This record gives sequence, structure tokens and C-alpha cells, in this order.
Amino acid sequence: MLEISDGLKNSLINTNQELQQKYSRQGDLNSINLRNEIKRRIGRIIKLERLSKDKLKSWLGEKVIVGVDGSVNKIGSNYPHYLYLLQALAKNTEKEDIIKNDLFCPLVSNSKEEILEFKDKQQDRGVRVSEQEAASRIRISKLATLELEVAIKAIKEWKPKLIMLDGSLIRYRIESEEKWEELKKLAIREEVLLLGVIEEIGTQEISKQLIEGSGREVHPDSLELNKLKDYYDRELLFGLLEAGEMLALEFKSGLKTAFMRTSRDPQVIGIDLLEEQDSNLRSMANLVYTLTPEAGRGIPIWLDIVDHEVRISDQMMESLVDAYLDSDLKRRLFYAKRKGRVY
Repeated sequence: MLEISDGLKNSLINTNQELQQKYSRQGDLNSINLRNEIKRRIGRIIKLERLSKDKLKSWLGEKVIVGVDGSVNKIGSNYPHYLYLLQALAKNTEKEDIIKNDLFCPLVSNSKEEILEFKDKQQDRGVRVSEQEAASRIRISKLATLELEVAIKAIKEWKPKLIMLDGSLIRYRIESEEKWEELKKLAIREEVLLLGVIEEIGTQEISKQLIEGSGREVHPDSLELNKLKDYYDRELLFGLLEAGEMLALEFKSGLKTAFMRTSRDPQVIGIDLLEEQDSNLRSMANLVYTLTPEAGRGIPIWLDIVDHEVRISDQMMESLVDAYLDSDLKRRLFYAKRKGRVY
């Protein structure tokens, strides 16, 4: 095994020391009881309930729960010599799956046209983007659009009680605004609940609200709260909530957001739902808690099943490309030199 250089070792040692120092300071906040400060300044910590089969059946009635997720895989490396396969799946326990897929390759005429059209639209708004950046944003938008399309079709065909989407609902509004508005209006009209389940939380709402709240009042702990400035929500809530507890936040961008701990894993997950459907927050949180294995990673088992079935694995990608793409074209256009390494 190659010996690690002294420079890399020192960099890791210094990084470890800095992170230890930062997160050891969080321990100082125990003196102000961070949990109580969160309850006092942000919102209630709510105890959730695992639903019995009878309660779950009563809540659902004759309707079903739908899980929606998407997957993307790539062959090739740098722009424009790559090809993406994208796929989205809507799944429930009773009906045949709804699947939509797409392909994006900047070397192909229709993808090239999309890139140029995107650039022109941005230019009209006074924003200059490169073809490479346009291609990246189109690919992201395409996956979100596919997920929204299968969700829309699920509502029209199945009339479900609830659609759980993998990720924050904000993402869909940002990445595919027109299709998001179509789904939102349809869900409200058909009384179908929409729920985003967020596995990786990247927000800083708690520290922001705590610090802003302390600035509006004279409080002996204000200086201590200022220590939270650089902390993310997942860091502050790690191990702070007990299993089966939820912290609800204020409305933001037309959505209701909450953090919850759904298993023995000390890391929390997030959920968000439409402001128009906020009266269902606790029932949806109870459902997520019920569908999540106690010893799991905190995500409802149904979304894990959808994720597994929709995923385009590396092996699947290779098999599809080998079966349907000329081998000479594959090597000429999409072959990465690093795959030819001899050591």
C-alpha cells in the first residue's frame, strides 16, 4: 500500500483538531439548555405516535400511499462527451408501477437544441451561461420533471391519499417550476397530500432563528447563542431529539417544514408539505414514523423500496450501453482514459 505523505497526514491532523475544537464548543451550550431554547424561541417539540394497523387503515380508508423517486446514471466524463439515462418511478402497494425515463446527451441533436434554447432564455434575462453549465442545469431539471410527471399521473390514475417524494418540495419548485405548479394545483384540487422526505438536511434555520430571537430581547444567554452562528440544523439536532419526536418550524416559501427523529439513529430527517395542507402535519409525521424501521436509517421503508427499484445501477448502465450503443462509438465518444490505467 502506498505510504501516505507527511503533508496529507498533517492536513488531516489539523482538520481533525479544528473540527474537534468547533464541536467541543457546542458542549458549552448545555449551560443554556439548547433544547429548552429551541422550544422557547422556535416551536414545540411534539411526541409522535406509531400507528396501529387499525389506525393506519382508518386513516387511509380505501386509498393508497404512493412513493416517488428518481435515478440518474452516466457514461462518459467531460462535456460534451457523456450520456445520461434518467428514470422516475411512482409506486404503491396495489397498482402497476408508473415509470418515465429520458436520455440526455449533448452530442445528440435534440439535447443540443435544448442547451441552445436554455442559453437563449438566460440571455434574454441578462444572464450569461456556458453550454456546459446549461447542460448541467437541464439534466437536473429533467430528473425533477420526470418525478413530477409520474406523481401527476399517479394522482390522475390512482387518486391516492398521500404522495411521498424523495427530497424537499422546494427542490421541485426550483428545478421544474411549471410542472411543480401543475402537481401542486392538482393535488390541492383532488385532496391528495404531498410530502417531501429529506434525508440529508443542509439548512441553518435553527441557528438563524435562535440568534435573531436573542437579538430582539435582553437575555443573559444571548452571547452563548451567538456561538451557534456556523452550525447547521443537522449538527444542532444530532441526538437532541428523542426517537419519535418532531420539531415544527414556521412557514417558509409556502411550505411547512419539520425535523423529526424516526429511529434509533441520532440523526434527524426533514419533512415538508404544502402550506395549504399544514393541518395534516402531525398525521403525516405519525405515518412517516410508523413506516420507518426502528433500527433503520430514519427513512420510510416504502421510499427505500422505491429507491431500490428505480435505481439505474452501474451494472445496468453498462449492460444497456453495451447492448444498444456501437462499441466503436462508445470508445470514441464516452470512454474515460482513467479506465485504461494499468496500476
